[in-house]
Amino acid sequence: MIGAGGEGTVNELVLTPRPGGRTRIEVRISYPSKELRDIVLGTGMVDGMEASYARLEGVL
Repeated sequence: MIGAGGEGTVNELVLTPRPGGRTRIEVRISYPSKELRDIVLGTGMVDGMEASYARLEGVL
Protein backbone atom coordinates (compact mmCIF):
# COMPACT_ATOMS: atom_id res chain seq x y z
CA MET A 1 0.00 0.00 0.00
CA ILE A 2 1.57 3.24 -1.13
CA GLY A 3 2.27 5.62 1.71
CA ALA A 4 1.51 3.07 4.41
CA GLY A 5 5.13 2.76 5.46
CA GLY A 6 6.75 -0.40 6.71
CA GLU A 7 7.12 -3.64 4.82
CA GLY A 8 5.14 -3.93 1.59
CA THR A 9 3.16 -6.66 -0.07
CA VAL A 10 4.28 -9.18 -2.67
CA ASN A 11 1.90 -9.28 -5.63
CA GLU A 12 1.91 -12.16 -8.10
CA LEU A 13 -0.08 -12.32 -11.34
CA VAL A 14 -0.22 -15.54 -13.35
CA LEU A 15 -1.84 -15.65 -16.80
CA THR A 16 -2.53 -19.16 -18.09
CA PRO A 17 -3.78 -19.82 -21.65
CA ARG A 18 -6.99 -21.86 -21.73
CA PRO A 19 -8.83 -23.59 -24.58
CA GLY A 20 -10.88 -21.43 -26.92
CA GLY A 21 -8.57 -18.43 -26.76
CA ARG A 22 -9.40 -17.81 -23.11
CA THR A 23 -6.98 -16.88 -20.34
CA ARG A 24 -7.12 -17.72 -16.66
CA ILE A 25 -6.01 -14.90 -14.34
CA GLU A 26 -4.68 -15.76 -10.88
CA VAL A 27 -3.73 -13.01 -8.45
CA ARG A 28 -1.95 -13.67 -5.17
CA ILE A 29 -1.20 -10.88 -2.71
CA SER A 30 1.02 -11.80 0.24
CA TYR A 31 1.03 -9.51 3.26
CA PRO A 32 3.85 -9.24 5.80
CA SER A 33 1.41 -9.91 8.65
CA LYS A 34 -2.06 -11.26 9.32
CA GLU A 35 -2.93 -7.94 10.96
CA LEU A 36 -2.17 -5.94 7.81
CA ARG A 37 -4.05 -8.47 5.67
CA ASP A 38 -7.11 -8.14 7.90
CA ILE A 39 -6.96 -4.34 7.74
CA VAL A 40 -6.82 -4.40 3.95
CA LEU A 41 -9.67 -6.92 3.72
CA GLY A 42 -11.73 -4.59 5.89
CA THR A 43 -11.44 -1.80 3.31
CA GLY A 44 -13.74 -3.51 0.79
CA MET A 45 -10.83 -4.34 -1.50
CA VAL A 46 -12.23 -7.79 -2.33
CA ASP A 47 -15.53 -6.36 -3.58
CA GLY A 48 -13.67 -3.78 -5.65
CA MET A 49 -11.42 -6.38 -7.23
CA GLU A 50 -14.36 -8.66 -8.03
CA ALA A 51 -16.20 -5.78 -9.70
CA SER A 52 -13.10 -4.86 -11.70
CA TYR A 53 -12.61 -8.43 -12.94
CA ALA A 54 -16.30 -8.66 -13.87
CA ARG A 55 -15.93 -5.50 -15.98
CA LEU A 56 -12.75 -6.89 -17.56
CA GLU A 57 -14.58 -10.11 -18.43
CA GLY A 58 -17.28 -8.08 -20.16
CA VAL A 59 -14.72 -6.33 -22.35
CA LEU A 60 -12.70 -9.39 -23.32
